[in-house]
Amino acid sequence: MQGISIGSPSPVASQYRPEPARHEGGTLVVGDWESPSNFSPLFNQEVPAAQVDALLYAGLVQLDAGLQPVADLVQRVPTLSNGDVTWNRGAGTMDVSYSLRPGLRWSDGLPLTSADVAFTWRLIVNPSVQGVLSPEGYTAISRIDIHDALRFTLHFDRVYPKYLTLFPAILPQHRLATVAPEQLAGDAFWARPDVVSGPFKISELVPDDHITLIRNDAWSQGRSGRRPHLDSVIYRIFPESGQLIDAARAGQVAVALEIPDDQVATLSNVGAMAIQRRSQLAYEQATFNQQDPNPMTGQAPPWKNDPALLQALRMAIDRPGMIKKFFHDQAQLAESPIPSALSAFHDPDVALEYDLATAQRLLDGDGWTVGPDGIRSKHGRRLSFHLVTAVGSPLRDGIRDDLVAQWRKLGADVSASDAHPSELFSGYAQGGLLERGQFEAGLWTWSIGPDPDGVYPLEHSSQIPTDQNQGQGSNFGRFNNADVNRSLDRGRSSLVLVDRAHAYAAFERAYARLGFELPLFERQLVVLASPHLHNLALNAAPDTTMWNAADWWLD
Repeated sequence: MQGISIGSPSPVASQYRPEPARHEGGTLVVGDWESPSNFSPLFNQEVPAAQVDALLYAGLVQLDAGLQPVADLVQRVPTLSNGDVTWNRGAGTMDVSYSLRPGLRWSDGLPLTSADVAFTWRLIVNPSVQGVLSPEGYTAISRIDIHDALRFTLHFDRVYPKYLTLFPAILPQHRLATVAPEQLAGDAFWARPDVVSGPFKISELVPDDHITLIRNDAWSQGRSGRRPHLDSVIYRIFPESGQLIDAARAGQVAVALEIPDDQVATLSNVGAMAIQRRSQLAYEQATFNQQDPNPMTGQAPPWKNDPALLQALRMAIDRPGMIKKFFHDQAQLAESPIPSALSAFHDPDVALEYDLATAQRLLDGDGWTVGPDGIRSKHGRRLSFHLVTAVGSPLRDGIRDDLVAQWRKLGADVSASDAHPSELFSGYAQGGLLERGQFEAGLWTWSIGPDPDGVYPLEHSSQIPTDQNQGQGSNFGRFNNADVNRSLDRGRSSLVLVDRAHAYAAFERAYARLGFELPLFERQLVVLASPHLHNLALNAAPDTTMWNAADWWLD
């Protein structure tokens, strides 16, 4: 079982064992087709920025390619079983103690200590620091006790099973303490960080062209003599993915990152490069907005109090056929929002089968009669709705058209349109269509992360954006069900794996029964890699595929 150890009393030991390097030195050229704008793990969620951040910053704990925790800056992973995590069930609080590796140094030679961890936390929770991407887990920490330069304890005022995902990047107090909190997000430091803790540091940066990173020798301090094997990494940026693929074919890059998954089925003649792929912690899905009245139409949605209709709409879609058509059978079906990699948190009996005939019979028995034009109606209401998605993705356009055609066979008249991502995904205050519920059905990808609690902001009723909560939460479909809420609350209130597994299996059963969403498939992480590169291990977690670049070597 993989991806299940976070917060469990007995984590599965990481199986990551890098191949010993038989050659030291050399320069690796990595290609990407998107350009990072800055290197701030606090404020910038760009994927290419995260790739480079993995080379620049070290964190307390990493997640390996199997989503198991690996000690990074700390001496061991804290757990209940080793006593570094204590849990007061009655009070609903927890404490987590860490010990840093002795001898750690920043790239400028100064010591990396517990004070840097506390400084990072204070920045994240400081209301004067605007634009922090994800303060949620950090605000659950009531205080940090620093015992000495190496040892500290985080005190949580509630149970937080995802504690090992916190502090993926520690910031240098001696370099950033003089920056005013309200100015931090825009500080020049993030354009080219000059004090770092990762295995590499920037030596040259040409915007929209390339970034040259050289070995950070200070990274070896406190790491028992380990050192990055490569002398340097050149992160080369191409204008678009097709040019990146051409460069990989020509041997101009040894690694090509972020190959769009809709291009994998047509990839051919990649030369000596190998295609590597794995499921991301993200799924493509269709959401059926439950808000009544719907803000866009002013009336109740056609599936209001009609679970048979929702089940029929889901059952009428040939998802395996979609995967064959668009991915040549190279993608994973999604049965729920919880990624397949988190195998311990699934109910094995929950599966959505394609059966158009049964879906038609469901609607026949539910009072939806077929009209002369093939479209059904019930109580004088025609079975029609509108599907919206973001413009700019040929893959999603194809999926959208397939959905519309298949629902037509069921007797549903579905119109579709695209919206610009800025219009679709803008915040509540900016009038974003999804945040405001201004849609009937929508097609997009959700990224969950390496813990099933990532489902909470998408499905729990407390996460419906409203005026009362200042638009907080991502439950855009306005789902509100007591069974879903109860299961998700249980899942985040325990540190015991078996308790959490039961809670999320119950969530999956309720999710399948209600049919508020149609999960389609898991998005694919695709990389082209040279056979001369060793220890590349695709990582779907936030640590990115560059997570273990210190272990990479070229023959």
